[in-house]
Parts: sequence; C-alpha cells; structure tokens
Amino acid sequence: MRYFSLVVAVLLLVTTSSLTAQRTEDELRQLISAAQEDTTIENLLWATYATRVLGEYDQSEEFLQQAATALQQAQNSVLSSRIMLELASGGGVNGAQRAFREARSQRVMVPQEIGAWISNYPVLLVGGEFDEMIERFSPEANNPLYRCACHYQKAWMHRVAGRMDVSRAHWDSVVVASEADPPQSDDPDTHADLVAQLARNYARAGREADARRMLEEAMAMPVSAGALPGVRRRWAQAYAELGDVEGAVEHLEYLLSVPGLVTVHTLEARVTWDPIRAHQAFQELLNRHR
Repeated sequence: MRYFSLVVAVLLLVTTSSLTAQRTEDELRQLISAAQEDTTIENLLWATYATRVLGEYDQSEEFLQQAATALQQAQNSVLSSRIMLELASGGGVNGAQRAFREARSQRVMVPQEIGAWISNYPVLLVGGEFDEMIERFSPEANNPLYRCACHYQKAWMHRVAGRMDVSRAHWDSVVVASEADPPQSDDPDTHADLVAQLARNYARAGREADARRMLEEAMAMPVSAGALPGVRRRWAQAYAELGDVEGAVEHLEYLLSVPGLVTVHTLEARVTWDPIRAHQAFQELLNRHR
C-alpha cells in the first residue's frame, strides 16, 4: 500500500505543479526526454504534464496511457508478491485468498483477468469461489469477457474439487496445444524451463510415458547456475505430478537449502504438491526443514 500512496502523491504533485509552476520550454522538453529514457510512473506523469502544457495533446494522451499501463503492472507485481509472501511465510490458502480478495475490492477485475491469476495461483480455487465463473468460460461464449477455452483454469478447478479424470482431460488439451506449437526460446535457460513445464503438464494429463521422456530431455539441457533453482523446481513438480515422491524429494532437498521460491510453507499449501503431500517421505522432508 505504501507504493500506491507514493504514486498518488506523485500524481497530486504533478497536478498541483501543472496549476502553479512556470517552466520554460527547455525545461518541459527535458521532462519529456526523461520519460522517453526512463519510463517510471513519475517520469511519465511529468511528461503528460509537459506535453499538455505545450499543447501536444496526442502525445500527452500517449504518455498518460503509458503511465496507466505502468501503474497496472505495478499493481499486479505488488499483488503477486503479496500472495507469494503469504504462501512462503505460512499464511497459506487463507492468506493468499485474503490478499486476492482485498485487491479485488480496490479495483475491478474482469473474468479473464481473474482466470489468469487462478492459473498462477490455483490455491485461489480452494472453496469453490470462482467455480461458477470458470464454468462459463467457452470459446463460443456470447459475452466476450467469458470467451475463452481456459483449459488451464478448468483443469485446476476440477482438480481442486477432486474430479481428476475431468482435470486430466483439460490438461491433455493443454499439452495437445503445446505439441502443435512447441514451446521454445532462444535463451537456453528459458527454453529448459519451458520444456520442464511441458513434462510437468504431460504428467498432469496422465500421459506418464510422455512426461518421463520429456523430463529426461529437460534434465539433460544445460542450465546456468542462476536459473537452476527455478528449473529444478519444475523438475520436482513433474516428479510430484507423476507420484514419484523420491524423485521430487531429491530436488526439493536442494531447493530448501538455497534461497528461492520453495519453502516448507509453500510445500504445505500449493496445489501442485498435493499428489505427494501425504507421503511419509514428503512429510519427513518438511519436518527436517521446519
């Protein structure tokens, strides 16, 4: 909330200055140049002011739109960090859902935007709050806000509700789409992560042979030291989805020993670990690292 208070303060500062400050054209041009070189919200708002004073209204509108986009991105980053903090520090499902509920009370989110958050944080589906909305998603929906195949969201919804066969069918649609347009990147680390995600999704679809083949391929790829924790987390997820607790625990032991996204609390709360959470070896892992 402090970040948004700062943004509001900057906005008020720019608005007040536009009413009282007398600036030369050179000073106004410097404000515009600053925004072109560094697109912070503050710089963009000053550039909006400068172009408006100069009567360059079309450019002023462009800077204002950029500022609105930057603010939206900042809001999303803050919310994502809040949810992750809740999961990492022990706030669990309730903490993550509370953070998301508070964010929705402060700004309107359309269904597909909510769906995007659900894809990243399926713990938001626990309790069924968004099930009715997700059921309305369809490529043929009359309302464009619901016009989406949304296989990811439907797969998670059915899985959280315990309907594993239906969930696997939607995950299969996800991997079929990936097969038609294979994930790839010119960056080796990103490409290795994408292939590991595909292996994980094959496992979620119940296609064990494909999952193991793709996981073996992913684990043979070169990965930089900096990217390794993130990529190994994908490997651990794939093993967990396969029900291979020993394979998952091997990588989780490492991930719990280095700074990263995996903590005892995320392992206790995040849905991806459900297939092995009750296993004795997994519980022993948690106990060793509490």
